[in-house]
Formats: sequence, C-alpha cells, structure tokens
Amino acid sequence: MIESARTVERSADRPSDPPAPRSEARPRRRRPAGHGKRLRTAAAALAAAVAVVGVCSLEPVRTVLEQSFTKQQTPFAELYFTASPTFEGATVVVPLALNDHGTGAKSYEVKVTLESADGKAVATTTAPLVPHEGAPVPIVVRLEAKGEVSTVRVSLPGHPQKLHFRFGSAQIKGNP
Repeated sequence: MIESARTVERSADRPSDPPAPRSEARPRRRRPAGHGKRLRTAAAALAAAVAVVGVCSLEPVRTVLEQSFTKQQTPFAELYFTASPTFEGATVVVPLALNDHGTGAKSYEVKVTLESADGKAVATTTAPLVPHEGAPVPIVVRLEAKGEVSTVRVSLPGHPQKLHFRFGSAQIKGNP
C-alpha cells in the first residue's frame, strides 16, 4: 500500500493534462510594436531619396537648382570708350563699344554730342547698334565739328549709361 500512496502523491503533484509535445522548430519571437510601420517608413524614405536623385540628374532641373542657389547677375548694358576720342582735321572720331549682359534688348541707339566750353551742343548724331549677348560690339562715330569742341558726351537714350570725355585745357577748334 505504500506504493499506491506514492502513486497518489505523484498524481496529485502533476497537472491534470499532460504537457503538449514540444516541436523542434524555434519558438516564434514577437516583434516589437510598430516594427512594420518603421519598415514601411524606411522604405518610403529610400524611395523618395532615389526619386530626388533621379529628378536632380535631369538637365533642366539642375539648371533651375543652380539658378536658385547661385546669385544671378543683374542684366545691364556696358558702354565704354575703346580709345580716347580724337580729331582728324575738323572731324571728331569717337571709338565706342557696347557689351550687353542679359538685358534682352534687340537694339540700342547711341547718341553722341559734341559740346563747346560753355556747354552748348555743337554737333549731335545718333547711331544704331545691335548687341551680341556677352560680346562687345564696337562702333566708331564720326562727327563734323562746327565750332569749338571741348567735350564729347555719349548716351544710350532710355538707359542710364552716359559717358563724357573732355579734351583737356587746350580747346580744339573745328571748322566754324
């Protein structure tokens, strides 16, 4: 009887249902909450980065980006003497150049005025000029001096550019 008591004790210590047999596969680990969301976010960020790199490799996009991050030059026209004005007999020779920097102007008109010492206009002429984007366009204006000439004034009507050249203390006389 003693053995039957032991059997009873053992059966009381055991749970009523026998344990389920353990499979040989590893137990499944639980993923932390939000793992799938993080994975989707990372994939979306990677796809966006690839798309940005692809779009930025297009020439028009690179040009616009360069323009937006680079200080752009303000359009202007550059008017200057290529040499000092001189006299050839009674004719005043005025060598000029105009360099258009992105203004988009199709043509200019150069106005040259010869003035006497008291500031009165002695002769005036205008000359048309067709600019070439970023390249100087030379022009030589010749005016017959009708009297005493001390100053040459050059302007671009409708634009702020103005030049003047004074012939010095000795005033040159043209034909009266």
